[in-house]
Amino acid sequence: MDLKGRVLLVNPWIHDFAAYNLWIEPLGLLTIGAALRQTGYAVSVLDCLGPGAAKRPGWPHGAGKFLKAELPKPPAVAGVPRRYGRYGLPIEEFNARLAALPTPDLVLVASGMTYWYPGVVEVIARIRQRFGGVPVALGGVYATLCPEHARQVSGADLVIAGPGMVPALRFAGEVCGHDLDPDLAALYADPPTWPRPAHDLVPRAFAGLLTSWGCPYRCSYCAGHLLQPILARREPAAVLAEVDEGVRRGIHDWAFYDDALLLDADRHIVPILEGLVARGLPLRLHAPNGLHVRAITPGIAGLLQQAGLDVAWLSLETVNAERQRATGGKVPAGAFEAAVGFLRAAGFGPGRVGAYVLVGLPDQELEEVEDTARFVHGQGVQARLTHFSPIPGTPDGDRALPPGSDPLLHNKTVAPYLRGEEYVRRLQRLVLIVQAGNAALAARTH
Repeated sequence: MDLKGRVLLVNPWIHDFAAYNLWIEPLGLLTIGAALRQTGYAVSVLDCLGPGAAKRPGWPHGAGKFLKAELPKPPAVAGVPRRYGRYGLPIEEFNARLAALPTPDLVLVASGMTYWYPGVVEVIARIRQRFGGVPVALGGVYATLCPEHARQVSGADLVIAGPGMVPALRFAGEVCGHDLDPDLAALYADPPTWPRPAHDLVPRAFAGLLTSWGCPYRCSYCAGHLLQPILARREPAAVLAEVDEGVRRGIHDWAFYDDALLLDADRHIVPILEGLVARGLPLRLHAPNGLHVRAITPGIAGLLQQAGLDVAWLSLETVNAERQRATGGKVPAGAFEAAVGFLRAAGFGPGRVGAYVLVGLPDQELEEVEDTARFVHGQGVQARLTHFSPIPGTPDGDRALPPGSDPLLHNKTVAPYLRGEEYVRRLQRLVLIVQAGNAALAARTH
């Protein structure tokens, strides 16, 4: 196949008050990279959150802290009493890697959280300094949720809002003079037909694993349906083939990126887990996005244990019945206790079951959060506070901030300070209560 062109993929830095690597891998970017290679393009990657970005290389199981370089706080968040910085690859290493790259025909830049956009702006500016007028397209979460803002400030020539596969391939074709074949465009419009991510482009000690797209729930605080409006699942055989290939390259830690991993389990996750168990592979599985509580059954719990799930994080959010109904009704009464019992019976011992507890929703009293944390601790389960981020386009996000707010204000670290000093003090007290409860549980199990 003749070379159609050279494409540089870039995963930017995180600019934030805090950042932690919970198995972060730019799966969307690497999937587009795989499709580009498949259709005749040479692909290179500059990943600011990949190798060289960790504070301590060799962190157990692949997760850990990023390197941080302190930066001045942007004016919109200047009042937040925390240190702001650039997380990821040191600037000297980034510049050296960028200088070593040949000039590409085009650059595709990913974006994560909306409030990380200063990292996008910086990386595009440095690309411009190095490569001049090479066309740059921006996609990802920030580009999808804040497209007008991205068009105004990012410096990209094209902002791709929504699923980026076909627009990215079309952009590459237009730049390089190769029109995207209509049959190929129709094929790639269906996510299950996409090639598996090109993990080999940026070798890591772990890999992200996306087995499905979308979520049937419409939780009032979640933007999942805005980022991926359709429900689609990969064939279990394709998922297993991806894991097989990764294991051959020495990857044993796999993090599920699905929003609804356990739904329609008998036709999806069950055959995947059964395939992993049958292979007898030495895997550690992770589910940082949380598991739907009502989908946990004795059979599912047993397969998760046998396949190697490290910690079962359950998406509880709240035990307040009215709040459950208002936010989407994911967890019916009694479902959490049943799920914990099934997991315990399957062999998930102390420290291997946790619950996400949501804090900071509009009109949510902190006493409600404390009640939820105490309930979780009463079940012998660790509680992890997940701080509300006011995402634009969601009911709760639009209640918390007026339209057109600077995306820096979407930051979960910033949000409490917008509610005043007294709220921040009470929240800090609550954090200490939850930490003490977790520590007491840990002490009882040792």
